[in-house]
Amino acid sequence: MRYLRHILLLALLGSAWSSPVLALGGMTELNYMDQEAAGGGYVTRYLVTARYLRLDFGRDRDDFVLFDRKERRVYSVNNDKQEILVFEPGIVQVKPPQKWEIKEDILENKASEIRVDLVVNGTVCSRIAASKRFLPDVAKALLEFQELMAATQSNTYLATPVDQRDDCDLARLILAPQYWFKYGMPFDEVRVSGFSRRLLHYEADVAVRPKAFELPENYHRISLKDVQGIAK
Repeated sequence: MRYLRHILLLALLGSAWSSPVLALGGMTELNYMDQEAAGGGYVTRYLVTARYLRLDFGRDRDDFVLFDRKERRVYSVNNDKQEILVFEPGIVQVKPPQKWEIKEDILENKASEIRVDLVVNGTVCSRIAASKRFLPDVAKALLEFQELMAATQSNTYLATPVDQRDDCDLARLILAPQYWFKYGMPFDEVRVSGFSRRLLHYEADVAVRPKAFELPENYHRISLKDVQGIAK
Protein backbone atom coordinates (compact mmCIF):
# COMPACT_ATOMS: atom_id res chain seq x y z
CA MET A 1 0.00 0.00 0.00
CA ARG A 2 2.86 2.40 0.76
CA TYR A 3 4.26 2.11 -2.76
CA LEU A 4 0.77 2.38 -4.27
CA ARG A 5 0.27 5.71 -2.51
CA HIS A 6 3.54 6.98 -3.93
CA ILE A 7 2.75 5.78 -7.43
CA LEU A 8 -0.47 7.81 -7.26
CA LEU A 9 1.43 10.82 -5.92
CA LEU A 10 4.03 10.63 -8.63
CA ALA A 11 1.37 10.27 -11.30
CA LEU A 12 -0.06 13.58 -10.13
CA LEU A 13 3.33 15.23 -10.56
CA GLY A 14 3.05 14.50 -14.28
CA SER A 15 5.24 16.40 -16.71
CA ALA A 16 7.16 18.18 -13.95
CA TRP A 17 9.47 15.16 -13.84
CA SER A 18 10.87 15.72 -17.28
CA SER A 19 11.11 19.51 -17.10
CA PRO A 20 14.32 21.30 -16.03
CA VAL A 21 14.41 21.13 -12.26
CA LEU A 22 16.91 23.80 -11.31
CA ALA A 23 16.27 26.84 -13.46
CA LEU A 24 18.92 29.54 -13.37
CA GLY A 25 18.77 31.03 -9.88
CA GLY A 26 16.02 28.58 -8.89
CA MET A 27 15.66 26.34 -5.87
CA THR A 28 14.10 22.94 -5.30
CA GLU A 29 12.54 22.04 -1.94
CA LEU A 30 11.82 18.49 -0.76
CA ASN A 31 10.23 17.37 2.48
CA TYR A 32 10.50 13.78 3.69
CA MET A 33 8.94 12.03 6.66
CA ASP A 34 11.71 10.09 8.38
CA GLN A 35 11.08 7.56 11.11
CA GLU A 36 13.48 5.53 13.19
CA ALA A 37 12.65 1.95 14.16
CA ALA A 38 11.83 2.96 17.74
CA GLY A 39 10.67 6.55 17.69
CA GLY A 40 8.33 9.11 16.25
CA GLY A 41 8.53 10.55 12.78
CA TYR A 42 10.16 13.84 11.90
CA VAL A 43 10.48 15.99 8.79
CA THR A 44 13.77 16.28 6.93
CA ARG A 45 13.93 19.09 4.40
CA TYR A 46 16.33 19.60 1.50
CA LEU A 47 16.81 22.96 -0.19
CA VAL A 48 18.90 22.67 -3.35
CA THR A 49 20.33 25.23 -5.76
CA ALA A 50 23.04 24.93 -8.39
CA ARG A 51 25.58 25.82 -5.67
CA TYR A 52 24.12 24.80 -2.32
CA LEU A 53 22.44 21.93 -0.51
CA ARG A 54 20.82 22.71 2.82
CA LEU A 55 19.50 20.01 5.20
CA ASP A 56 17.27 20.91 8.15
CA PHE A 57 14.06 19.97 9.95
CA GLY A 58 11.68 22.10 7.93
CA ARG A 59 12.19 25.71 9.04
CA ASP A 60 14.71 28.34 8.04
CA ARG A 61 15.45 29.16 11.68
CA ASP A 62 16.38 25.55 12.55
CA ASP A 63 19.90 24.29 13.03
CA PHE A 64 21.08 23.19 9.61
CA VAL A 65 23.78 21.56 7.52
CA LEU A 66 25.00 23.49 4.49
CA PHE A 67 26.96 21.92 1.66
CA ASP A 68 28.77 24.37 -0.61
CA ARG A 69 29.00 22.38 -3.83
CA LYS A 70 31.48 24.83 -5.38
CA GLU A 71 33.92 25.10 -2.47
CA ARG A 72 33.33 21.45 -1.46
CA ARG A 73 32.85 22.16 2.21
CA VAL A 74 30.12 21.17 4.64
CA TYR A 75 29.05 23.37 7.54
CA SER A 76 26.99 22.17 10.49
CA VAL A 77 25.36 25.16 12.23
CA ASN A 78 24.35 24.95 15.90
CA ASN A 79 22.37 28.02 16.92
CA ASP A 80 22.26 27.31 20.66
CA LYS A 81 26.04 27.03 20.88
CA GLN A 82 26.60 29.62 18.14
CA GLU A 83 29.09 27.25 16.54
CA ILE A 84 29.77 26.05 13.02
CA LEU A 85 31.53 22.71 12.55
CA VAL A 86 33.40 22.62 9.24
CA PHE A 87 33.93 19.42 7.23
CA GLU A 88 36.36 19.28 4.31
CA PRO A 89 37.23 16.61 1.75
CA GLY A 90 39.52 13.91 3.06
CA ILE A 91 40.83 10.42 2.44
CA VAL A 92 38.61 7.43 3.13
CA GLN A 93 40.66 5.30 5.48
CA VAL A 94 38.47 2.20 5.36
CA LYS A 95 39.12 -0.65 2.94
CA PRO A 96 36.43 -3.14 1.91
CA PRO A 97 36.34 -6.24 4.15
CA GLN A 98 37.62 -9.49 2.75
CA LYS A 99 34.01 -10.51 2.19
CA TRP A 100 32.47 -7.67 0.20
CA GLU A 101 29.68 -8.03 -2.33
CA ILE A 102 27.01 -5.53 -3.35
CA LYS A 103 24.06 -6.69 -5.42
CA GLU A 104 20.93 -5.05 -6.74
CA ASP A 105 17.69 -6.99 -7.00
CA ILE A 106 15.22 -5.19 -9.25
CA LEU A 107 11.70 -5.81 -7.93
CA GLU A 108 9.81 -3.59 -10.35
CA ASN A 109 10.95 -1.60 -13.36
CA LYS A 110 8.50 0.87 -14.87
CA ALA A 111 9.02 4.07 -16.83
CA SER A 112 7.97 6.11 -13.81
CA GLU A 113 9.45 4.03 -11.00
CA ILE A 114 12.06 1.44 -10.12
CA ARG A 115 11.87 -0.58 -6.93
CA VAL A 116 15.12 -2.21 -5.94
CA ASP A 117 16.68 -4.06 -3.03
CA LEU A 118 20.30 -3.11 -2.28
CA VAL A 119 22.00 -6.20 -0.89
CA VAL A 120 25.37 -6.11 0.90
CA ASN A 121 27.01 -9.40 1.83
CA GLY A 122 23.65 -11.15 1.68
CA THR A 123 21.72 -8.59 3.75
CA VAL A 124 18.97 -6.52 2.17
CA CYS A 125 20.16 -3.15 3.45
CA SER A 126 17.57 -0.93 1.74
CA ARG A 127 14.45 -1.28 -0.35
CA ILE A 128 14.17 1.85 -2.48
CA ALA A 129 11.59 3.29 -4.84
CA ALA A 130 13.13 5.86 -7.17
CA SER A 131 13.06 7.35 -10.66
CA LYS A 132 15.85 8.74 -12.82
CA ARG A 133 13.37 11.30 -14.13
CA PHE A 134 12.65 12.61 -10.65
CA LEU A 135 14.84 15.59 -9.66
CA PRO A 136 18.14 14.35 -11.12
CA ASP A 137 20.14 17.36 -9.96
CA VAL A 138 18.95 16.90 -6.39
CA ALA A 139 20.13 13.29 -6.52
CA LYS A 140 23.47 14.53 -7.85
CA ALA A 141 23.80 17.09 -5.04
CA LEU A 142 23.04 14.49 -2.36
CA LEU A 143 25.55 12.05 -3.82
CA GLU A 144 28.21 14.78 -3.87
CA PHE A 145 27.42 15.46 -0.21
CA GLN A 146 27.65 11.79 0.75
CA GLU A 147 30.94 11.37 -1.11
CA LEU A 148 32.49 14.38 0.64
CA MET A 149 31.33 13.13 4.05
CA ALA A 150 32.68 9.61 3.44
CA ALA A 151 36.10 10.48 4.90
CA THR A 152 34.53 11.72 8.14
CA GLN A 153 32.24 8.70 8.27
CA SER A 154 35.22 6.39 7.77
CA ASN A 155 36.92 7.84 10.86
CA THR A 156 33.74 7.29 12.85
CA TYR A 157 33.56 3.72 11.55
CA LEU A 158 37.15 3.00 12.60
CA ALA A 159 36.39 4.33 16.08
CA THR A 160 33.40 1.99 16.39
CA PRO A 161 33.98 -1.35 18.18
CA VAL A 162 34.34 -4.18 15.66
CA ASP A 163 31.30 -6.06 16.98
CA GLN A 164 29.13 -2.96 16.43
CA ARG A 165 30.17 -2.23 12.84
CA ASP A 166 27.54 -2.64 10.17
CA ASP A 167 28.12 -3.57 6.52
CA CYS A 168 25.02 -1.67 5.38
CA ASP A 169 26.25 1.59 6.91
CA LEU A 170 29.73 0.90 5.57
CA ALA A 171 28.33 0.68 2.05
CA ARG A 172 25.79 3.52 2.25
CA LEU A 173 27.91 6.07 4.09
CA ILE A 174 31.47 5.26 3.03
CA LEU A 175 32.31 2.77 0.31
CA ALA A 176 29.36 2.79 -2.08
CA PRO A 177 26.90 5.68 -1.59
CA GLN A 178 26.44 5.84 -5.37
CA TYR A 179 24.28 2.71 -5.25
CA TRP A 180 21.65 4.61 -3.25
CA PHE A 181 21.25 7.10 -6.11
CA LYS A 182 21.97 4.83 -9.08
CA TYR A 183 18.30 4.63 -10.01
CA GLY A 184 17.55 8.29 -9.40
CA MET A 185 16.27 10.31 -6.48
CA PRO A 186 14.63 7.98 -3.92
CA PHE A 187 11.10 8.92 -2.88
CA ASP A 188 10.59 5.94 -0.58
CA GLU A 189 13.11 3.87 1.37
CA VAL A 190 13.02 1.23 4.09
CA ARG A 191 16.27 0.08 5.69
CA VAL A 192 17.10 -3.13 7.49
CA SER A 193 17.57 -1.10 10.69
CA GLY A 194 13.85 -0.24 10.62
CA PHE A 195 14.42 3.33 9.49
CA SER A 196 11.94 4.47 6.85
CA ARG A 197 11.65 7.54 4.63
CA ARG A 198 8.83 8.70 2.38
CA LEU A 199 8.34 11.78 0.27
CA LEU A 200 5.78 14.22 1.65
CA HIS A 201 6.06 17.13 -0.76
CA TYR A 202 8.34 18.73 -3.27
CA GLU A 203 8.36 21.93 -5.30
CA ALA A 204 10.76 22.85 -8.11
CA ASP A 205 11.92 26.28 -9.24
CA VAL A 206 11.07 27.98 -5.96
CA ALA A 207 12.29 31.53 -5.46
CA VAL A 208 15.67 31.41 -3.73
CA ARG A 209 15.82 32.75 -0.18
CA PRO A 210 19.48 33.84 0.04
CA LYS A 211 19.46 34.04 3.84
CA ALA A 212 18.68 30.33 4.06
CA PHE A 213 22.14 29.67 2.62
CA GLU A 214 24.06 32.24 4.66
CA LEU A 215 26.33 31.21 7.53
CA PRO A 216 26.10 33.35 10.69
CA GLU A 217 29.12 35.64 10.65
CA ASN A 218 29.55 35.84 14.43
CA TYR A 219 29.47 32.10 15.12
CA HIS A 220 32.66 30.35 16.17
CA ARG A 221 33.99 28.02 13.46
CA ILE A 222 35.59 24.70 14.36
CA SER A 223 37.42 22.61 11.78
CA LEU A 224 36.79 18.92 12.34
CA LYS A 225 40.04 18.22 10.51
CA ASP A 226 41.95 20.13 13.18
CA VAL A 227 40.02 18.57 16.05
CA GLN A 228 40.23 14.95 14.91
CA GLY A 229 43.23 15.05 12.60
CA ILE A 230 41.30 14.01 9.50
CA ALA A 231 43.70 13.78 6.57
CA LYS A 232 43.18 15.87 3.48
